[in-house]
Amino acid sequence: MIRTLPEPKQLTEGGTLTRSFTHLRAEVEAIGDVPAEEVRELAALRFWNFPAILTDDTGADPFPLRIREGDGGAADVEKPDLFAEQGYVLEVDAAGATLHARARDGLVNGLTTLKQLISEQEAAGGTGAFRIPTCRIVDHPSIPVRAVAPTFSWYAGYGRIGFDMQLWGFDEWEQFLHQCVDQKVNQLNMVMYGYWPFEFPEYPETTFSNIPVQVWNQENGRFIDVAYSHPNVVDNYLPRFLELAHRMGVKVLAYVGLNSYNGGWSIAHPEKRMVPPEGSDFLNDFDSVCLSDEESVDYILASMRRIAELGFDGYTLEESEEGFWFCNCERCTERWGRHASSPGEAKHQANTELLMRIREEVRAVNPEVIIGIRAYRQPPLEKDPAWLQATADALPDDVVLFWAPALYVPPTEFEKWVAAFGKERIWGRDSESNSITSTMGRLYRTFESNMVRYDDEPNVQVIERDIEQHISSVEADVHGINGYIFEWFGLFLHLFAHGNYGWGSRMDQDEFFERVGATTFGDELGARVLRVMRSILTIHESQIPLYTTPFPFQSNKMTDADIPRIGQAIADHDALLAEIRAIRDELDAHPRFRFWSKHFDRLENAERRNRVIYDLVLAALAYERESDPARKDALLDEVLHHNERDFAIAKEMFFDVNPVGWTGVRSCMMPYHEMKRLIHNIRHPQSPDDDIICSGIEALGWLWLAEKES
Repeated sequence: MIRTLPEPKQLTEGGTLTRSFTHLRAEVEAIGDVPAEEVRELAALRFWNFPAILTDDTGADPFPLRIREGDGGAADVEKPDLFAEQGYVLEVDAAGATLHARARDGLVNGLTTLKQLISEQEAAGGTGAFRIPTCRIVDHPSIPVRAVAPTFSWYAGYGRIGFDMQLWGFDEWEQFLHQCVDQKVNQLNMVMYGYWPFEFPEYPETTFSNIPVQVWNQENGRFIDVAYSHPNVVDNYLPRFLELAHRMGVKVLAYVGLNSYNGGWSIAHPEKRMVPPEGSDFLNDFDSVCLSDEESVDYILASMRRIAELGFDGYTLEESEEGFWFCNCERCTERWGRHASSPGEAKHQANTELLMRIREEVRAVNPEVIIGIRAYRQPPLEKDPAWLQATADALPDDVVLFWAPALYVPPTEFEKWVAAFGKERIWGRDSESNSITSTMGRLYRTFESNMVRYDDEPNVQVIERDIEQHISSVEADVHGINGYIFEWFGLFLHLFAHGNYGWGSRMDQDEFFERVGATTFGDELGARVLRVMRSILTIHESQIPLYTTPFPFQSNKMTDADIPRIGQAIADHDALLAEIRAIRDELDAHPRFRFWSKHFDRLENAERRNRVIYDLVLAALAYERESDPARKDALLDEVLHHNERDFAIAKEMFFDVNPVGWTGVRSCMMPYHEMKRLIHNIRHPQSPDDDIICSGIEALGWLWLAEKES
């Protein structure tokens, strides 16, 4: 049975296997505008994890791979134009493999499928020689764009320094790019919030260069002060990365703020920020700048121009989620505020004017640049159709949307957006399961089953919801999907989901997850991997009742009724941790699976922390039940003890673990520090510490959901 992913459109299995072979010999011709020699080079690139499989040595009796321009006799394809651009026909028989394509993208996709046939055979237990199934595959995507949004610098300087892929050099990004193309993903929306991860000579204070950070020194048991620069600032690998992506038909966009978190400008120049209403208690008055200040506008335009000059193919411009107030300076009030019915409307008007100036600026550098926005997300969540249509009509036709609704509203809301903006302008939706996990202090969450009382959570974003949104997006025949991958290690299932369901599959979810495991690791090991990832139970430290600082991403509080479920997780822990370690050992022992083992380093660290957090939760619940003051105080000591244990395990793996407060608001992804502050205030109400440490700057923007709930 052939089980390649993404699921192909037409698959006819021959029912036999080819002869055994160890190498392929490519016989190529030009494909579209790709000359024959580059076709050969692309074949070598696509077999990135089989580096010696292509050969010209006839003595090795290689299996023929014939690459030909044309449609391969394909008939009855669902979308002829997409088939011509990105489709292929792959035929495998006893005489060899023949790949037909008309363009670069189709060539890359066809080579990818051939490699998957070989990879699947190896995962099934092949040992050095391959026999692949005979078949005929006629395939193309259902929609043109399947994008993922990884982080290049996410809130760097505003709430953290960096983690996971934000710390990568060229080698790691190269491997990730190959793995994206393995899933037929053809666009990367690189998230760059905070200090710019590239040189910017006009505004050096906004570049991610020599930023102070405290790094845990395990040898001496103390933090040390160092200056850290983004890897791309140290080694300018971005041009090489862009060139490689473009060779494989992948566009790379800059996912940046429209007027928020643009470099370190508002950190270095706090006087440039929007002016909040007098007497307000809004915390995030630091993300956006006053748009009546021409110096700030000039900076934003220069930033966008710089991004275009670096070679990015376009922009995802995100409008700040803060819609409850707008700049109250005299100039902004006169220009926008007094003419608008609400602060949110004033913000939209000002941002639309800025968008038009950005559009003009960057199109002067690259007339073909893609301009997209992620906007209009503030309450009311269910929009008036007339307002939506007026908003759509006010935008130039070449400005596309990287966000459209689904979660928190009825399905009909998405239909309204498609009707107003047009399906060709919808390039993404709210598929943020992975990015929500990345707010949780390096813990793990993928499935509904990873949470206690998932049905009680106001934030429902898990991988199951992402898949449902991709399916309905394809059914609506939109232009593209966007799936977030803010963390890679331990959370790789999201890439497979974005690729498969963005391609057009409607496969049953359980069948899909099993197929990912089987085709990646083999049936037996794949089943074990999936069982582990579904069995981990994660409770965020903030879910105890005494943690009163808002955290909107996993917010249902633990109660005594949850103790049996926690007890079961404690009973399961030792075997689960042992299985994680055993899987990693098996991956380490396999030459081609070895690069997956780091994902299980992450899962091991998360599961070890989970076990400590279970103890923390039980102690905190005992504190809530206790009435004796001395015993309550002792239970607070127990909570603090487990808090230290949790932090100690996190410090073993992650270096960005301390609060960042250059904006004037302290933030840290680790709840450890805020836990200590809250317990201090319980014990010392006469001398409280009022310096809140937010559990991530992005939590501030999401609190409008909490506002809706209240």
